[in-house]
Amino acid sequence: MSAGDFFEREDTCLTRPIQLLYTGRFDRGKGLLEMVQAIALLAERGYDVILELVGWPEPGDNVITELMVLAERLGVAQRVINHGRKAIGPELFAYYRKADIYLIASKLSEGFPRTIWEAMAHSLPVIATKIGSIPAFIGTAAELIEPNSVDAIVQGIESILASPVRRQEMIRRGMTIARENTLEKRSREMMENMEIYLATGV
Repeated sequence: MSAGDFFEREDTCLTRPIQLLYTGRFDRGKGLLEMVQAIALLAERGYDVILELVGWPEPGDNVITELMVLAERLGVAQRVINHGRKAIGPELFAYYRKADIYLIASKLSEGFPRTIWEAMAHSLPVIATKIGSIPAFIGTAAELIEPNSVDAIVQGIESILASPVRRQEMIRRGMTIARENTLEKRSREMMENMEIYLATGV
């Protein structure tokens, strides 16, 4: 993320429906099927929520087809919207800017997803699973949940909706973390380290 891509707001979740957003690869390891089941449970409990999906299919993984079939069977097809792949930049960022909560429910260990930086830079409270380097990078700036658990996704969403104070604090902390990881700042640090190396050989 560049500094000019940031989008600041104090709060989300102020209108209905609540828009949950996932961006990235469409593969089952990202917990997409569990997200759909969570949407169904939330709808049963009276929450007006929708799940917006923006991304591209993983070769050989037909999870997006399974996902839509599951949504139909659970009666929430109208609440699960696949927008397909969008170009990084204004086209993609428009979805972050209208969303209320960013959700990534990865089931397997991975590096730190770039999409979390993007979400935080657009003032979104983030729900993410406790895997890989995610907890170390973002700590209490996100709602961290256990992987492979539909109930954990539901509880994470309910927690964010129930506490505006907590939600707004997550947005502020997330924005701070994102600003510490802009392309400009990382490039500047890289140049400074290179200058030190050239000057000292260390």
